[in-house]
Amino acid sequence: MMGREEVLGPLRERTLENAQVRLLVERYDLSRDSRLARAIVQQVNRELDAEERRRGVQRVRPGELLIRTGQGPLVLPRRTEEDLDRALAGERWDVIRRDIVARCEARYRVLFPDAPRWQVEAFLRRLWPGTGHRVSGPKPSPVYGPRRERPWGSTRLTGEPLAALDAQRARRWVERDPPRPAHRPETLAKLQAFLRNEAGMAPAVQEPMLLDLMGLRARFCPRVSVLATGQMPLAAMHVDSGRSLWQPTRYQPLAPVIITWITGEESRRLRRNPPRTYEDLMERYGRRMGRAMVEAYTQDGLLSHMELQWIFLTSIATVSRALDWYQRQHQVILPCPGTVLDMGRTLTHKDLIVRLHLQGMSVLEIARHTYHHPRSVDAYLKAFDSVLILHLYGLPPSLIARALGRGETLVDEYLDLIDRHLKDVETMRDYLRGRGVRLPGALPHHA
Repeated sequence: MMGREEVLGPLRERTLENAQVRLLVERYDLSRDSRLARAIVQQVNRELDAEERRRGVQRVRPGELLIRTGQGPLVLPRRTEEDLDRALAGERWDVIRRDIVARCEARYRVLFPDAPRWQVEAFLRRLWPGTGHRVSGPKPSPVYGPRRERPWGSTRLTGEPLAALDAQRARRWVERDPPRPAHRPETLAKLQAFLRNEAGMAPAVQEPMLLDLMGLRARFCPRVSVLATGQMPLAAMHVDSGRSLWQPTRYQPLAPVIITWITGEESRRLRRNPPRTYEDLMERYGRRMGRAMVEAYTQDGLLSHMELQWIFLTSIATVSRALDWYQRQHQVILPCPGTVLDMGRTLTHKDLIVRLHLQGMSVLEIARHTYHHPRSVDAYLKAFDSVLILHLYGLPPSLIARALGRGETLVDEYLDLIDRHLKDVETMRDYLRGRGVRLPGALPHHA
């Protein structure tokens, strides 16, 4: 149970309510565990939900998917709190996924009660295309696990990392105007009375507090009318979470993001031509998952592999293989908590950063290509310089790792890069001179 809590607990705590409580803590000087702050948030959301139900306003909540059809918008609950609770209790993933697909099918049949079975099956293929068929041969495909090599290999970088459309689509959400919450005056008066009489808030802060909470709610739960088909709002880890990773997830900043779960072209392909092989499935998943991660990052959010599992209803192994395939094909590092915040055991992105520098790319070019801050890129290059200097003085890898406080795996990766790109002592010295390091004339180098 403890392991499941560590993996799934953060997903359970990334909610609109926790984001609103954090807003009250930061702007209105309430305690982060304040019962008053949580009571205010719950009352505000309850009143606004009731009013919008009466007016027929429909919102898409984090984890829900919007599909536009000829009969009107279809909002599919892809991930609910009950689903996460079942997973935390130890229920099998394939059983939970089956129930999610059945729930979405029920929603579809409400909108299309007379739909034939083939039409329903075509719709379900878009939600979950299956696992694909593994074809055995004399040389297995690299998408089959376990993976034993760096996902991007050792080839020289060519081409662009991602289609520009992916980043442009996400930037439109960053640059859009702030939401204008439109609620009836009587609802606002009722909430102000609650803040005054029951919460004890000063008159000067009542209206700003309500507007802040309403605006944040509109960010995390956009109206159906502002989303395109195939889009999904999410409460994602914020890129600034690195400063508060030691705190529980409910205290960390969250980013409201909109991802394109599926495009019109991808939907038509899945409906008419589902993937026949495992390689085809990996290609389609890799493209869609890579796009979702870049869109979220452009909106200051980070998606973990576990979140992608729930978004695309597939296994963690499939997520990992699909992303590795995409990074191999496009020679990029996709932005996720492991690469941007250095969480977990993701080491190979440091390898790619150093390799790109050895191939002649500048720090700023590497930062843009790998979705890293230039300071992080420079820190990895300085660590590589330290390994190279100690290697020139003949220290064995174990002592280099101990002297620098680094892991031996990372030191071995850097030494492998040295062997491939800086093949002799003079080349190593020239590289260090270019980095501003001055070495004595003679070095006790051990080949």
